[in-house]
Amino acid sequence: MLVATDTKNEVQAVDKALLKKRFGSAITTYNAHADVQRHMAKKLADMAKQVLPHQQPNILEIGCGTGLLTEEIVKGFSISSYVGNDLVDDVSAANQSILGNRIQHHDFIAGDAEIVEFPKMQDSIWSGATIQWVTQLPDFFDKLSGCIKPEGYLVLSSFGPDNYREIKAITGNGINYEDKEAICEAAAHRFELMAFQEWQERMWFEKPTDVLRHMRYTGVNSVTHCQWSKGAMQAFNLAYEEFAQTKGYPLTYHPYLMIFKKK
Repeated sequence: MLVATDTKNEVQAVDKALLKKRFGSAITTYNAHADVQRHMAKKLADMAKQVLPHQQPNILEIGCGTGLLTEEIVKGFSISSYVGNDLVDDVSAANQSILGNRIQHHDFIAGDAEIVEFPKMQDSIWSGATIQWVTQLPDFFDKLSGCIKPEGYLVLSSFGPDNYREIKAITGNGINYEDKEAICEAAAHRFELMAFQEWQERMWFEKPTDVLRHMRYTGVNSVTHCQWSKGAMQAFNLAYEEFAQTKGYPLTYHPYLMIFKKK
């Protein structure tokens, strides 16, 4: 969980073991609280329908999680073979439940997407709100390019630098959310950007502790091992008063959607 600190703008390294633990703990609560992520999944699929052919025989989804994007992919495209991947192997049951008899061939690969082997000759690779956890983006794009057919597509969403800006302002800690330019630079030697969309939206809560609970229920409190002391919690609550409005206490999301085509 995030922890209050006097040092501002500290970027935390991605701890994949902690990431797996936190998202694993949020499997049963994620879908009920991930309103922004659900919205992102639908908008990403809708944008992809304007760019990709309807026939997508072979699809790989990285970071498939509890299936918000999986459901939209299956509804929107004609698929013969689907392969899902996630760091948390326990999500495989949800993945298979969504696919059921709707996809002729489907499989699940558990593990870190930067390490595990993926099948080749995919028509498209999808990833919803996952690449912020990738530690070596240029190498990752190289890897994905090797798995996509010539002129195939990479369809992804993530979050921009203003994501959780209230949390960063108070605690000084945060995930290193890359901006559009950094993502495009990392992908440029393998992919051409075909479509892009970004926006900001706020969720509102009755009190600051509800913000932290929301983050825990969606697994995104995966920055550090530190626990909250009573004093740190009191300081957090007091500091969050700076952002209070008549609607309550805001938490800002900064989603973006990107579709690349393999060069």
